[in-house]
Formats: sequence, structure tokens, C-alpha cells
Amino acid sequence: MTQKAEFLDRMGLDMPIIQAPMAGVSTPQLAANVSNSGGLGSLGLCAMNTEAARKAIRDTKALTNGAFNVNAF
Repeated sequence: MTQKAEFLDRMGLDMPIIQAPMAGVSTPQLAANVSNSGGLGSLGLCAMNTEAARKAIRDTKALTNGAFNVNAF
């Protein structure tokens, strides 16, 4: 198995697409739509306070059963 195939299998992805986790513009709906379409959706949490970040993660979990990425630095 190639590294790409192993990564896709491990993450449960159909396509090698990772949405950029752009702070201020990524939304739970966008991340969930990417995940539901077979890619890896992402949330950019850097511009959010802790409660807003938790809400974004909860909202994304409610919209998808797929894997998604969160980015906080």
C-alpha cells in the first residue's frame, strides 16, 4: 500500500483533498461539506476564543461523521 493510500485509509477519506483551515473564514458548514464529500474538512480556530472554538467543533461534529481537522496556534 502506498503512503497516500495508507493515509486516505487511516483517515477514512475518499480523496486526497485537505481544506485549508483559514481563520476567520472557515465555518462548520464548510468543513462538514468537505468531510461529507470525501475530503478532510478543517476549522481555523485562531481568531476564536475558547467557547467559540468549542462551539465550532460541536457544530461540525453535528454536521458530519467524517474526520475533520482543527488548527489552533
